[in-house]
Amino acid sequence: MLEEAKEYSKELLEDTKEVVLERFFSPMYFYFILSWIIYNWTFIYSFLFVESKELKKLKVDYLLSFYPVNSFSNIALNVWYVFLGPAISTFLFIWCFSILSELSYKRFEQYKTNKRTIKRLLDYEEKVKIAKEEREIRDQESDLPTIIYNDNKDFNEWLDSSQENVMVGSLSYSPSEVLYNTDYQSYKEALEEYNNQVKQEENNDQEN
Repeated sequence: MLEEAKEYSKELLEDTKEVVLERFFSPMYFYFILSWIIYNWTFIYSFLFVESKELKKLKVDYLLSFYPVNSFSNIALNVWYVFLGPAISTFLFIWCFSILSELSYKRFEQYKTNKRTIKRLLDYEEKVKIAKEEREIRDQESDLPTIIYNDNKDFNEWLDSSQENVMVGSLSYSPSEVLYNTDYQSYKEALEEYNNQVKQEENNDQEN
């Protein structure tokens, strides 16, 4: 029986604690309590920190003097400070807070959208850059010589026999080698002309 009473008391205490925390930290109750404290801070300060011995009358009478009821205007002020003022302030707090929350949420969502947009833009620019670099590499590779110098010995010897070697200081280079390395297009045209001439001579020999 005693154990059951302890369990029941424990559950009741937990439920009460949960309800109090839920009520206190809910926006309406929290802002109302905060507003009430602001409106009645002198009463709370006196209740908590003013000692009875510092007063010339009972502390209860001193605290009640904050809310006089000797006239209609005083009663109206009491209603304002105790209920209406905190209630209106609570409404304004919640209204302003909800607007700020909506603006903050909207701004945050816009930030995430902009972030995704910027990321997609950067990814696109990176892909364009990579594609451009790959295209430049392909273009450079396509511009590389397709004619190998050592594969055209007859032409090289013919060209070298018609020109003197090129001297660079004490070094001597064959004309065909210099032409191949310095003006590939001219080397290619001269090679084609030489090959055409050789083919024409072969055809003439066959006809004769």
